[in-house]
Amino acid sequence: FPQLEISTTGAAPIANREDYVKGSFKLSGTGVEAAEGALEIRGRGNSTWDWPKKPYRVKLTNATALAGMPASRHWVLLANHADKTLMRNDLAFTLSRTMGMAYTVRSQPVEVKLNGEYRGLYQLAEHIRIAKDRVNIPELKVGDTAPDKVSGGYLMEVDFRMHKDYCKDPAVLPYSPFCANGVNTQRNTNFCTDSTHGMAPACVKEPESLLDPAWAAQRAYIEQFMADMEAALFGADFKDPVNGYARYLDVPSVIDYYLINELTKNVDGAVSSFFMFKPRDGKLHFGPVWDFDLALGNAGYNGVDRTSGWHIRNEPWFARLFADPAFEQQVKARWKALKAEGRFDEILGYAQA
Repeated sequence: FPQLEISTTGAAPIANREDYVKGSFKLSGTGVEAAEGALEIRGRGNSTWDWPKKPYRVKLTNATALAGMPASRHWVLLANHADKTLMRNDLAFTLSRTMGMAYTVRSQPVEVKLNGEYRGLYQLAEHIRIAKDRVNIPELKVGDTAPDKVSGGYLMEVDFRMHKDYCKDPAVLPYSPFCANGVNTQRNTNFCTDSTHGMAPACVKEPESLLDPAWAAQRAYIEQFMADMEAALFGADFKDPVNGYARYLDVPSVIDYYLINELTKNVDGAVSSFFMFKPRDGKLHFGPVWDFDLALGNAGYNGVDRTSGWHIRNEPWFARLFADPAFEQQVKARWKALKAEGRFDEILGYAQA
Protein backbone atom coordinates (compact mmCIF):
# COMPACT_ATOMS: atom_id res chain seq x y z
CA PHE A 1 0.00 0.00 0.00
CA PRO A 2 1.11 3.63 -0.45
CA GLN A 3 2.71 5.25 2.59
CA LEU A 4 1.49 8.51 4.12
CA GLU A 5 3.92 10.06 6.59
CA ILE A 6 2.62 12.91 8.74
CA SER A 7 4.79 14.98 11.04
CA THR A 8 3.31 17.59 13.35
CA THR A 9 5.34 20.65 14.30
CA GLY A 10 7.41 19.76 17.35
CA ALA A 11 5.73 16.34 17.37
CA ALA A 12 2.69 18.05 18.91
CA PRO A 13 -0.11 15.62 19.79
CA ILE A 14 -3.45 15.70 17.99
CA ALA A 15 -5.47 16.12 21.14
CA ASN A 16 -9.06 16.69 20.06
CA ARG A 17 -11.57 17.22 17.25
CA GLU A 18 -11.62 21.01 17.50
CA ASP A 19 -8.02 22.27 17.30
CA TYR A 20 -5.90 21.88 14.20
CA VAL A 21 -2.20 21.11 14.61
CA LYS A 22 0.26 22.30 11.96
CA GLY A 23 2.63 19.90 10.26
CA SER A 24 3.71 18.34 6.99
CA PHE A 25 2.99 15.23 4.94
CA LYS A 26 4.66 13.00 2.40
CA LEU A 27 2.78 10.48 0.22
CA SER A 28 4.83 7.86 -1.63
CA GLY A 29 4.77 4.27 -2.84
CA THR A 30 3.93 2.06 -5.77
CA GLY A 31 0.97 3.13 -7.86
CA VAL A 32 0.69 6.72 -6.63
CA GLU A 33 2.33 9.95 -7.66
CA ALA A 34 4.55 11.24 -4.88
CA ALA A 35 3.26 14.32 -3.08
CA GLU A 36 4.31 16.38 -0.09
CA GLY A 37 3.55 19.68 1.56
CA ALA A 38 2.26 21.50 4.61
CA LEU A 39 -0.96 20.64 6.40
CA GLU A 40 -3.14 21.10 9.42
CA ILE A 41 -4.66 18.07 11.12
CA ARG A 42 -7.19 17.44 13.89
CA GLY A 43 -9.37 14.62 15.15
CA ARG A 44 -12.73 13.85 13.54
CA GLY A 45 -15.68 11.52 13.93
CA ASN A 46 -18.37 11.07 16.54
CA SER A 47 -18.06 7.93 18.66
CA THR A 48 -15.07 6.84 16.55
CA TRP A 49 -12.86 9.53 18.07
CA ASP A 50 -13.01 7.69 21.40
CA TRP A 51 -11.61 4.47 19.94
CA PRO A 52 -7.90 3.49 20.05
CA LYS A 53 -7.29 3.94 16.31
CA LYS A 54 -8.12 7.61 15.76
CA PRO A 55 -9.68 9.13 12.61
CA TYR A 56 -8.41 12.48 11.35
CA ARG A 57 -9.48 15.52 9.35
CA VAL A 58 -6.71 16.92 7.14
CA LYS A 59 -6.49 20.39 5.59
CA LEU A 60 -3.60 20.92 3.18
CA THR A 61 -2.03 24.35 2.73
CA ASN A 62 -2.20 23.93 -1.05
CA ALA A 63 -4.73 21.98 -3.09
CA THR A 64 -3.04 18.72 -4.05
CA ALA A 65 -4.06 15.68 -6.08
CA LEU A 66 -3.53 12.66 -3.83
CA ALA A 67 -3.40 9.06 -5.10
CA GLY A 68 -4.99 10.00 -8.41
CA MET A 69 -7.91 11.84 -6.84
CA PRO A 70 -8.77 15.40 -7.96
CA ALA A 71 -6.79 18.15 -6.27
CA SER A 72 -8.21 19.58 -3.06
CA ARG A 73 -7.14 20.94 0.29
CA HIS A 74 -9.72 18.90 2.20
CA TRP A 75 -9.30 15.22 3.11
CA VAL A 76 -10.11 12.71 5.82
CA LEU A 77 -8.32 9.67 7.18
CA LEU A 78 -10.86 7.00 8.09
CA ALA A 79 -9.57 4.62 10.74
CA ASN A 80 -12.28 1.97 10.20
CA HIS A 81 -11.44 0.72 13.69
CA ALA A 82 -14.74 -1.16 14.10
CA ASP A 83 -14.44 -2.84 10.70
CA LYS A 84 -11.73 -5.48 10.96
CA THR A 85 -12.09 -6.28 7.25
CA LEU A 86 -11.30 -2.63 6.41
CA MET A 87 -13.60 -3.13 3.41
CA ARG A 88 -17.10 -1.95 4.26
CA ASN A 89 -16.76 1.72 3.36
CA ASP A 90 -14.88 0.89 0.18
CA LEU A 91 -17.51 -1.67 -0.88
CA ALA A 92 -20.37 0.78 -0.30
CA PHE A 93 -18.56 3.56 -2.17
CA THR A 94 -17.88 1.18 -5.06
CA LEU A 95 -21.54 0.13 -5.19
CA SER A 96 -22.62 3.80 -5.20
CA ARG A 97 -20.23 4.57 -8.02
CA THR A 98 -21.39 1.51 -9.98
CA MET A 99 -25.01 2.63 -9.60
CA GLY A 100 -24.15 6.09 -10.94
CA MET A 101 -25.00 8.31 -7.98
CA ALA A 102 -24.29 11.99 -8.63
CA TYR A 103 -21.18 11.99 -6.45
CA THR A 104 -19.37 9.19 -4.65
CA VAL A 105 -16.43 9.75 -2.33
CA ARG A 106 -13.12 8.57 -3.81
CA SER A 107 -10.64 6.89 -1.49
CA GLN A 108 -7.34 5.02 -1.30
CA PRO A 109 -5.93 2.68 1.39
CA VAL A 110 -2.69 4.07 2.83
CA GLU A 111 -0.33 3.02 5.58
CA VAL A 112 0.00 5.92 8.00
CA LYS A 113 2.97 6.95 10.08
CA LEU A 114 2.40 9.81 12.53
CA ASN A 115 5.54 11.44 13.90
CA GLY A 116 7.49 8.32 12.96
CA GLU A 117 5.10 5.90 14.67
CA TYR A 118 3.21 3.37 12.55
CA ARG A 119 -0.54 3.87 13.06
CA GLY A 120 -1.94 1.24 10.71
CA LEU A 121 -3.87 1.01 7.46
CA TYR A 122 -6.19 3.97 6.93
CA GLN A 123 -8.60 4.98 4.19
CA LEU A 124 -7.55 8.31 2.70
CA ALA A 125 -10.83 9.77 1.46
CA GLU A 126 -12.30 12.94 0.05
CA HIS A 127 -14.03 15.21 2.53
CA ILE A 128 -17.69 15.65 1.56
CA ARG A 129 -18.17 19.27 0.59
CA ILE A 130 -19.49 21.53 -2.16
CA ALA A 131 -16.86 21.70 -4.92
CA LYS A 132 -16.51 21.07 -8.65
CA ASP A 133 -15.11 17.56 -8.19
CA ARG A 134 -17.25 16.69 -5.17
CA VAL A 135 -20.85 17.77 -4.55
CA ASN A 136 -21.02 19.84 -7.72
CA ILE A 137 -23.68 22.46 -6.96
CA PRO A 138 -23.44 26.26 -6.72
CA GLU A 139 -21.62 27.56 -3.66
CA LEU A 140 -24.07 29.85 -1.91
CA LYS A 141 -22.75 33.28 -0.95
CA VAL A 142 -23.99 35.62 1.75
CA GLY A 143 -25.29 38.06 -0.87
CA ASP A 144 -27.35 35.39 -2.65
CA THR A 145 -30.70 36.44 -1.25
CA ALA A 146 -32.67 36.99 -4.47
CA PRO A 147 -35.33 34.36 -5.26
CA ASP A 148 -33.33 33.01 -8.21
CA LYS A 149 -30.24 32.40 -6.06
CA VAL A 150 -31.28 31.74 -2.45
CA SER A 151 -32.57 28.27 -3.34
CA GLY A 152 -29.12 26.67 -3.42
CA GLY A 153 -26.82 25.09 -3.02
CA TYR A 154 -27.13 23.56 0.42
CA LEU A 155 -25.30 20.52 1.80
CA MET A 156 -27.04 18.90 4.76
CA GLU A 157 -26.54 15.98 7.13
CA VAL A 158 -29.18 14.15 9.15
CA ASP A 159 -27.75 13.36 12.60
CA PHE A 160 -29.66 12.19 15.68
CA ARG A 161 -26.96 13.66 17.92
CA MET A 162 -28.10 17.12 16.87
CA HIS A 163 -31.55 16.71 18.42
CA LYS A 164 -32.25 19.56 20.81
CA ASP A 165 -33.05 17.07 23.61
CA TYR A 166 -30.15 14.70 22.88
CA CYS A 167 -28.14 15.81 25.90
CA LYS A 168 -31.12 15.44 28.23
CA ASP A 169 -30.93 11.66 27.88
CA PRO A 170 -29.15 10.28 31.00
CA ALA A 171 -27.81 7.36 28.96
CA VAL A 172 -25.97 9.77 26.66
CA LEU A 173 -24.21 12.04 29.13
CA PRO A 174 -21.40 9.76 30.33
CA TYR A 175 -19.85 9.27 26.90
CA SER A 176 -21.03 11.87 24.40
CA PRO A 177 -18.43 14.49 23.40
CA PHE A 178 -21.34 16.65 22.22
CA CYS A 179 -22.71 17.32 25.69
CA ALA A 180 -21.49 19.80 28.29
CA ASN A 181 -23.62 20.35 31.39
CA GLY A 182 -26.65 19.06 29.54
CA VAL A 183 -26.14 21.39 26.57
CA ASN A 184 -25.55 20.09 23.05
CA THR A 185 -22.44 22.05 22.08
CA GLN A 186 -22.48 20.81 18.48
CA ARG A 187 -26.00 22.15 18.00
CA ASN A 188 -24.54 25.63 18.42
CA THR A 189 -22.15 25.20 15.48
CA ASN A 190 -24.65 24.26 12.75
CA PHE A 191 -28.11 25.43 11.79
CA CYS A 192 -30.46 22.47 12.09
CA THR A 193 -34.02 21.96 10.92
CA ASP A 194 -36.12 19.77 13.21
CA SER A 195 -38.48 17.14 11.89
CA THR A 196 -42.08 17.11 13.10
CA HIS A 197 -42.44 13.44 12.15
CA GLY A 198 -39.73 11.65 14.10
CA MET A 199 -36.70 11.95 11.82
CA ALA A 200 -33.40 13.13 13.24
CA PRO A 201 -32.54 16.82 12.65
CA ALA A 202 -31.19 17.83 9.24
CA CYS A 203 -28.27 20.19 9.76
CA VAL A 204 -26.72 22.49 7.18
CA LYS A 205 -23.02 21.69 6.64
CA GLU A 206 -22.59 24.28 3.89
CA PRO A 207 -22.90 27.22 4.00
CA GLU A 208 -21.08 26.69 7.30
CA SER A 209 -22.02 30.04 8.83
CA LEU A 210 -25.79 29.83 8.50
CA LEU A 211 -26.25 30.73 12.18
CA ASP A 212 -24.70 34.14 11.49
CA PRO A 213 -27.41 36.86 11.30
CA ALA A 214 -26.00 37.91 7.92
CA TRP A 215 -27.31 34.62 6.51
CA ALA A 216 -30.90 35.12 7.73
CA ALA A 217 -32.43 34.93 4.24
CA GLN A 218 -30.75 31.62 3.40
CA ARG A 219 -31.57 30.23 6.84
CA ALA A 220 -35.24 31.14 6.43
CA TYR A 221 -35.33 29.63 2.95
CA ILE A 222 -33.94 26.21 3.82
CA GLU A 223 -35.96 25.99 7.03
CA GLN A 224 -39.16 26.67 5.09
CA PHE A 225 -38.17 24.30 2.30
CA MET A 226 -37.62 21.42 4.73
CA ALA A 227 -40.90 22.19 6.50
CA ASP A 228 -42.74 22.26 3.16
CA MET A 229 -41.08 18.99 2.11
CA GLU A 230 -42.22 17.21 5.27
CA ALA A 231 -45.69 18.71 5.01
CA ALA A 232 -45.97 17.37 1.46
CA LEU A 233 -44.54 13.97 2.41
CA PHE A 234 -46.93 13.47 5.31
CA GLY A 235 -49.90 15.33 3.84
CA ALA A 236 -53.09 13.82 2.48
CA ASP A 237 -51.93 14.33 -1.12
CA PHE A 238 -48.42 12.94 -0.61
CA LYS A 239 -48.79 10.56 -3.57
CA ASP A 240 -49.64 13.39 -5.98
CA PRO A 241 -46.77 13.61 -8.52
CA VAL A 242 -47.17 17.39 -8.76
CA ASN A 243 -47.98 18.56 -5.24
CA GLY A 244 -46.80 15.61 -3.15
CA TYR A 245 -43.30 14.61 -2.03
CA ALA A 246 -42.09 14.39 -5.65
CA ARG A 247 -42.30 18.18 -5.83
CA TYR A 248 -39.48 18.40 -3.29
CA LEU A 249 -37.51 15.13 -3.47
CA ASP A 250 -35.33 13.87 -6.30
CA VAL A 251 -36.88 10.41 -6.30
CA PRO A 252 -34.15 8.54 -8.29
CA SER A 253 -31.48 9.62 -5.79
CA VAL A 254 -33.76 8.70 -2.88
CA ILE A 255 -34.21 5.21 -4.33
CA ASP A 256 -30.50 4.63 -4.93
CA TYR A 257 -29.61 5.94 -1.47
CA TYR A 258 -32.24 3.64 0.02
CA LEU A 259 -31.09 0.55 -1.87
CA ILE A 260 -27.43 0.95 -0.93
CA ASN A 261 -28.18 1.47 2.75
CA GLU A 262 -30.87 -1.23 2.93
CA LEU A 263 -28.80 -3.79 1.03
CA THR A 264 -25.93 -3.26 3.47
CA LYS A 265 -28.29 -2.90 6.46
CA ASN A 266 -26.41 0.22 7.47
CA VAL A 267 -27.39 0.98 11.06
CA ASP A 268 -26.48 4.65 10.58
CA GLY A 269 -28.04 5.03 7.13
CA ALA A 270 -31.11 7.06 8.14
CA VAL A 271 -30.12 8.52 11.51
CA SER A 272 -26.58 9.87 11.13
CA SER A 273 -24.02 10.52 8.40
CA PHE A 274 -27.07 10.80 6.12
CA PHE A 275 -26.05 13.47 3.60
CA MET A 276 -28.39 15.39 1.32
CA PHE A 277 -27.87 18.28 -1.06
CA LYS A 278 -30.12 20.81 -2.72
CA PRO A 279 -28.99 22.44 -5.97
CA ARG A 280 -30.15 25.91 -6.93
CA ASP A 281 -33.74 25.74 -8.26
CA GLY A 282 -33.62 21.98 -7.71
CA LYS A 283 -35.07 19.25 -5.56
CA LEU A 284 -33.52 17.68 -2.47
CA HIS A 285 -31.15 14.85 -3.41
CA PHE A 286 -30.18 12.04 -1.03
CA GLY A 287 -26.44 11.27 -0.86
CA PRO A 288 -23.55 11.04 -1.11
CA VAL A 289 -23.40 7.79 0.86
CA TRP A 290 -21.09 7.73 3.87
CA ASP A 291 -20.14 5.77 7.00
CA PHE A 292 -20.56 2.02 6.54
CA ASP A 293 -18.11 0.68 9.13
CA LEU A 294 -21.03 -0.75 11.14
CA ALA A 295 -22.94 -2.04 8.09
CA LEU A 296 -23.08 -5.55 6.63
CA GLY A 297 -23.75 -7.27 9.94
CA ASN A 298 -21.16 -5.39 11.98
CA ALA A 299 -23.54 -4.04 14.65
CA GLY A 300 -25.45 -6.19 17.11
CA TYR A 301 -28.48 -3.98 17.64
CA ASN A 302 -31.62 -2.75 15.85
CA GLY A 303 -31.76 -6.05 13.99
CA VAL A 304 -29.06 -5.10 11.52
CA ASP A 305 -27.07 -8.27 12.25
CA ARG A 306 -29.88 -10.36 10.73
CA THR A 307 -29.93 -11.20 7.03
CA SER A 308 -33.71 -10.93 6.80
CA GLY A 309 -36.11 -8.07 7.46
CA TRP A 310 -35.99 -4.36 6.73
CA HIS A 311 -34.10 -1.58 8.46
CA ILE A 312 -33.98 1.69 6.52
CA ARG A 313 -37.58 1.51 5.36
CA ASN A 314 -38.74 1.53 9.00
CA GLU A 315 -37.47 5.10 9.48
CA PRO A 316 -40.18 7.82 9.23
CA TRP A 317 -39.39 9.36 5.83
CA PHE A 318 -38.81 6.01 4.15
CA ALA A 319 -41.80 4.34 5.80
CA ARG A 320 -44.01 7.12 4.45
CA LEU A 321 -42.51 6.85 0.97
CA PHE A 322 -43.24 3.12 0.92
CA ALA A 323 -46.87 3.89 1.74
CA ASP A 324 -47.06 5.07 -1.87
CA PRO A 325 -47.43 2.02 -4.16
CA ALA A 326 -45.91 4.00 -7.04
CA PHE A 327 -42.73 4.60 -5.03
CA GLU A 328 -42.52 0.92 -4.09
CA GLN A 329 -42.88 -0.06 -7.73
CA GLN A 330 -40.07 2.32 -8.70
CA VAL A 331 -37.82 0.74 -6.06
CA LYS A 332 -38.61 -2.75 -7.37
CA ALA A 333 -37.99 -1.65 -10.95
CA ARG A 334 -34.64 -0.12 -10.05
CA TRP A 335 -33.61 -3.26 -8.15
CA LYS A 336 -34.54 -5.50 -11.09
CA ALA A 337 -32.67 -3.25 -13.54
CA LEU A 338 -29.52 -3.28 -11.41
CA LYS A 339 -29.67 -7.07 -11.12
CA ALA A 340 -30.19 -7.45 -14.86
CA GLU A 341 -27.20 -5.19 -15.52
CA GLY A 342 -25.05 -7.37 -13.26
CA ARG A 343 -24.29 -4.55 -10.83
CA PHE A 344 -24.58 -6.74 -7.73
CA ASP A 345 -22.48 -9.48 -9.33
CA GLU A 346 -19.85 -6.82 -10.00
CA ILE A 347 -19.71 -5.79 -6.36
CA LEU A 348 -19.50 -9.41 -5.20
CA GLY A 349 -16.65 -9.99 -7.60
CA TYR A 350 -14.93 -6.85 -6.34
CA ALA A 351 -15.26 -8.03 -2.73
CA GLN A 352 -13.81 -11.42 -3.54
CA ALA A 353 -10.95 -10.14 -5.70
